[in-house]
Amino acid sequence: MHAKLKKSKSNLFLRYSTKLLFILLLLLLNIEVVEDFNKIKTVPNKYFKIKIGIISEHFSQNIGNNLLKYAMFIKIKELGFEPQIVGHLIPGNNISELNKTINIRIINSSFSEINKNDYDILMVNSDQVWRKGNLFGFDIGFLNFAKNWNITKFIYGASLGSETWKYGRNESTIIKELFKQFKGISVREKGTIKLVENHFNITPILVADPTLLIDKKYYLDLIKDYKNELFFNERYIFVYSVEKMLPMEIFIRESAKKLNYKSYICNMYDKDYLKNFIYGIYNCKAVITNSYHGILFSIIFGKPFVAFNPKKRGNDRFNTLKEVYGLKKRIASEENPPNISLLTEPFDVDMNIIDEIKKQSNNYLKKNLEI
Repeated sequence: MHAKLKKSKSNLFLRYSTKLLFILLLLLLNIEVVEDFNKIKTVPNKYFKIKIGIISEHFSQNIGNNLLKYAMFIKIKELGFEPQIVGHLIPGNNISELNKTINIRIINSSFSEINKNDYDILMVNSDQVWRKGNLFGFDIGFLNFAKNWNITKFIYGASLGSETWKYGRNESTIIKELFKQFKGISVREKGTIKLVENHFNITPILVADPTLLIDKKYYLDLIKDYKNELFFNERYIFVYSVEKMLPMEIFIRESAKKLNYKSYICNMYDKDYLKNFIYGIYNCKAVITNSYHGILFSIIFGKPFVAFNPKKRGNDRFNTLKEVYGLKKRIASEENPPNISLLTEPFDVDMNIIDEIKKQSNNYLKKNLEI
């Protein structure tokens, strides 16, 4: 009887000791412990951070591109990973504002500088990473440098920067093979979906620009100690232009005169270009822009805006905003000239549409990160 009891206690101790060792092993291997031990999944934990290499377009003083890098870094970090933004620095550009806020890695000559063990997951970041003529060719948008690496890879919100597929037959054959390595492929513009379907028989997912994925508090953190006295406490229209357009310049003058507002023109070549941009939109009465990200940050900060479609920079981004985001009313064209009254009307963007796109984008990220 006593022998049986001792044997039973011994077996019980052995069983629970084994289970405890198993739990410790899961933690060491970065695996989440769940009630059903037959169902386990890989997730980030506080002991071992999974390193994410976010392959991006070049580093420059492009405000929108810098802020989407910042946003994606924050988003991936929020999800519990250890992100690093990777890209080439265009000589002579001031990226000190970005460098102070996020972890970046500068590629000097080629992406072969990255070793297989540097990251646990590689992702292609949003913006015009598929644009033909990129300095590093297929390395940025299609991860050619890592084509034989057996790690998770996916693409978030790629853009062609064009309404047409500009790659030739041989290039498309290479891209078709490179697409096979990706767990997920998503794009930022609606028109790109059809182009990828036609050329590769793949239907990518439409996702939001990364700047929409994080709370506005993160942008306000960038200007918490910043003061621009030029229009402090003044009533002004924020103006951000990436392309000279005469109809837009006329509209700015007429609007400022009729509404008795000053105009605050943001320049991406200013020393504090990111802070000027965020501060300017956050404190303005209205926005006039021909910038894609000028529109997005008007939405983020709830500002009435009028946008002009810049013909030289492609229509697909603006068509997506009009058709998917429901912004036809506020994006001007020759057939649909803007009305000054739009600058004084309350913010009227349907945030339910925006929230649904953000939800789909977040789900895509979590699925590809296996959380």
